[in-house]
Amino acid sequence: MQRFLILAILLGFAVLIAGCGDPNLGPQIEKVVPVSGTLTYQGKPLEFFQVTLLPTDGRRAAVGITDAAGKFTMGTNDKDDGAPPGSHKVAVVWVGPQSEVDAGNEVIVDDPSRLPKPSVQIPAKYANPETSQLTQEVPDGGLTDLKIDLK
Repeated sequence: MQRFLILAILLGFAVLIAGCGDPNLGPQIEKVVPVSGTLTYQGKPLEFFQVTLLPTDGRRAAVGITDAAGKFTMGTNDKDDGAPPGSHKVAVVWVGPQSEVDAGNEVIVDDPSRLPKPSVQIPAKYANPETSQLTQEVPDGGLTDLKIDLK
């Protein structure tokens, strides 16, 4: 009986240790500051484009989707919560109108030609942070008037 009790305690301890994974393996909550601005191409606002700020030190990227006026607010840990301060590379891609589909009920389009097309075509180089040649410094106080004008 005593062997059974010791075995049960050891087994319980092993389960407890196994359940306590390394907290550093989960998603890290980034320190962010408010960042918002306007995206334009040749001076005209871009709608339904995603602006991505990729920190050069490897932290989590911030993203924001533009509205009809080209305005966006960046989010990193959550929608519209801001971007990490520091130096960033920038990428811009068209994502199209965002649907209000419930999770688990994604719309699948078998024919890519049926997908909506952007009203403005921007140069492909902007889709890649390595070729966009765009960089942005985010100060510790944040940015509320960031202007990105693509040429």
